[in-house]
Amino acid sequence: MFSAAGDLDYSSTDATWNQVDFFAVSANGSVTNTYAVLSGRTVLTLQVQINAPPLTRKATSHTIAVSGTSVSVSGGSEDAYILVLMK
Repeated sequence: MFSAAGDLDYSSTDATWNQVDFFAVSANGSVTNTYAVLSGRTVLTLQVQINAPPLTRKATSHTIAVSGTSVSVSGGSEDAYILVLMK
């Protein structure tokens, strides 16, 4: 792909992050999902709180663990969205 100026911006040799899943986890909840497509791939996860953090107590984030083709999310005092990426 070329830019409007004619410069090469993206080619078939470039590696990009691809979305695998996007899901919600409840406060103090846990979820484990398995994705066969993650085998042999580099995995990146991101979490975003769904609501604004509380001002009257401490908010804790979820723990996310990637093991092989499984992504596990647990703990966390707030509802959160989880994004799973791979390349």
